[in-house]
Amino acid sequence: MRLIREGGNPADRQMALDETMLILLDKDIIPETVRLWNFSPTTLSIGRFLAVKDWVNEDLLAKYSIPLVRRFTGGGPALHDENGEITWTVALKVDDMMKAYRVIAEGLILAIREFGLKGEFTPINDVVIEGKKVVGMAGAMKKNAVIVHGTFMFDTNVDLMEVIKSPPVKEKERGKPKTRITTISAILGEKVSREKALGALLKGFSEVFNLEDGGLTELEYEVSNQLRWKYNNPKWNYVR
Repeated sequence: MRLIREGGNPADRQMALDETMLILLDKDIIPETVRLWNFSPTTLSIGRFLAVKDWVNEDLLAKYSIPLVRRFTGGGPALHDENGEITWTVALKVDDMMKAYRVIAEGLILAIREFGLKGEFTPINDVVIEGKKVVGMAGAMKKNAVIVHGTFMFDTNVDLMEVIKSPPVKEKERGKPKTRITTISAILGEKVSREKALGALLKGFSEVFNLEDGGLTELEYEVSNQLRWKYNNPKWNYVR
């Protein structure tokens, strides 16, 4: 399986590339892939079907100058701290989303084990430590392929989670987002570096997938550049 290691890029580029990978894998043009990357700058992403007004505190988003992007995948809102999160994408040739979530969760749990901690997959799409989320996943599928992307929160600034709100019924059931999330650093009581987190993530995924370093194809660059407009379009990002 191809491994792509990248640094930080804006949300439009990252989402366009993930959507491109799903399109091309479905057509057997590219191989199955693990991509490790991050949003830069810090970004709030929201699931494809959610209404911004119900899930985002837009005043705080503006106060902190955090851009918003709507994913092409489902799921809830996610705050991506450029200094405290590694974001990852896994593109697989499977026809079962839950199967994809489970096999990816295996790699994430192994990564967490590198810190001497026990992670647990809690369906549908979270990995938790001691009942608090450190990984969230979201996916999309076509006929012949699935793509899942998600967070690995090693040192996320959880105070920024206040830009996320929940509908009153959801908040009553589950509490505020900030209270349900933790980080590797917070649990260990010491700051974990990006390098150490990346090493753990690589080891975990390598034990589940047969990874070989590779790069993006020219077609991936071309198609993703054509899709970037979508993720800069206010109608896509805000209107639901």
